Amino acid sequence: MSSIKVLVVGATGATGKHVVQMMLDQGHDVIALVRSKESMLSKLKDKTNMDRLEIHEASITQVSHYDLVALTKDCDYVVSCLGHNLTFKGMFLKDRRLVTDACKKLTKAMPPSCTFLLMGSDGVAHTGVDPKRKFGERAVIFLLRHLIPPHADNEKAAAFLLGADRKKLNWAIVRPTNLVDAEEASGKYTISEKAEISLFGDTSISRNDVGHFFVELMTNEETYAKYQHKMPVVVGIPEEKALGQ
Repeated sequence: MSSIKVLVVGATGATGKHVVQMMLDQGHDVIALVRSKESMLSKLKDKTNMDRLEIHEASITQVSHYDLVALTKDCDYVVSCLGHNLTFKGMFLKDRRLVTDACKKLTKAMPPSCTFLLMGSDGVAHTGVDPKRKFGERAVIFLLRHLIPPHADNEKAAAFLLGADRKKLNWAIVRPTNLVDAEEASGKYTISEKAEISLFGDTSISRNDVGHFFVELMTNEETYAKYQHKMPVVVGIPEEKALGQ
């Protein structure tokens, strides 16, 4: 496989750091847009392929269109693992539209040949594809939408991509269930094109495995072709079930 070049925003986040590490481990070129270079370096366990990592210190909200054009000009993929800081500013002030604004800025700047991959959540519906949720779940989502700006932001980001011209923009939105931490990626998870699991269930997936799926989308042509312009839901397989397979 030829080397892939990817820009990762949210690269120091709990999931983004795994995307960066795994792509470097496979010998690909990574540009990390982060607020702190020191933080990025501290979160990399293996620094073997550091010559393939390019770190730019800046907030996505402050980077100009022209700088983003320069950063993405040779990229095959742009990955957004952005999340909101759980502070008043991060949730209710200017940054409340962080994910949507970043989607718009990045997709406008990147070349037509580039593919945009977004991290969402299974609480964000793929309208017309997902089955209708039960009343209780719809009520919870309604409250989240109107009381917790980050959820509304994730919905608007998805709506933006769903409304884009598919002939001009390639994308996929990864929707994990409840996120947990783990030591290593197991690579054992299920993928569904529909959100069919209850919001109140006990399903989960490690952030490592979400990172693994992002890497699969970028490095496996068949995987990306299957989920292009879709919103796959990724669910971890419990260890006891994985052992029985």
